[in-house]
Amino acid sequence: MTMKRFGRAGTAGMFAGACLGAWLFVGPLQAEDYTVVTATAAAAAGKADAQYFLAKCYAHGTGVTQDYVHAATCLQQAAEQGFIYAQTDLAGLYADGKGVKQDWSEACKWYRKAAEQGDPLAQYGLGICYAEGRGVTQDLATAREWYLKAAQQNQVAAQCALGQLYFQSATRSAAQSDTNYLADYRNAAQWLGRAAEKGYVPAMNNLGFLYENGSGVEKNYATAARWYRAAAEQGDAKAQGNLGTLYEEGNGVPHDFVQAFKWFQLSARQGDPIGRRYVEDYLAHRRLTPEQQQEAERMARDFLTQQAAKKSK
Repeated sequence: MTMKRFGRAGTAGMFAGACLGAWLFVGPLQAEDYTVVTATAAAAAGKADAQYFLAKCYAHGTGVTQDYVHAATCLQQAAEQGFIYAQTDLAGLYADGKGVKQDWSEACKWYRKAAEQGDPLAQYGLGICYAEGRGVTQDLATAREWYLKAAQQNQVAAQCALGQLYFQSATRSAAQSDTNYLADYRNAAQWLGRAAEKGYVPAMNNLGFLYENGSGVEKNYATAARWYRAAAEQGDAKAQGNLGTLYEEGNGVPHDFVQAFKWFQLSARQGDPIGRRYVEDYLAHRRLTPEQQQEAERMARDFLTQQAAKKSK
């Protein structure tokens, strides 16, 4: 039983609120720094940078009680004056439904305004809208254009998303015997490689998948294992399952059912369906001795303990 996972591009869970939310309210101030008191006065006088400063304060609960509704109001005021970071963050709130009713049409509108001013996060967000058909008609070609604009400005999630779109295009073309699929696989490897080298976890898993299968790169199980491990050790469930299969097969790593079961368990504990199926298969077919199973379970617990200790620092 061999099942491998390549992270899908454009899924709402990976690319919508959870992913964009990590970058909300990180825009720098273009003018002076404020305190809440001075920013309130300046915002009332119509200064867009002060309105954005207040939005950040209310979003993070810095110096005030956290209030996304008030943050959205401040963002709206700044965004309507063309303040680029406010436009991007307001779009993010509409995408997430924080402080406002979730509305992808509004999200796309504000992403577009900031994207056309060159903001890479907004370009990535607009690419999501087109890739998913959220607030606009789905259009993968247009999604690719916006992802590319952001990727060329080193927006790491956009580099990953662009690589995934190329991978999907290559897979479709290969199924239709279209000879252009090789170029798409190479482009996928190029952009996923850029994101993976910057430490972007989903890209690490997907780059490992390309090396395991020789898609756009020369097949190399050891390199696949290195990228799977890099993502797995940061908690990526798909990468944990993929690394487990390499141990099960002895590809790029020693053949080791105990290590395989450890990684399958870690993947399954995060709710990954393929990880769960591997765990069920191991238990049903008694692939491990009781001692081996206990050792794998101990290693999985130790891994989780170490991860928790790192997060607490």
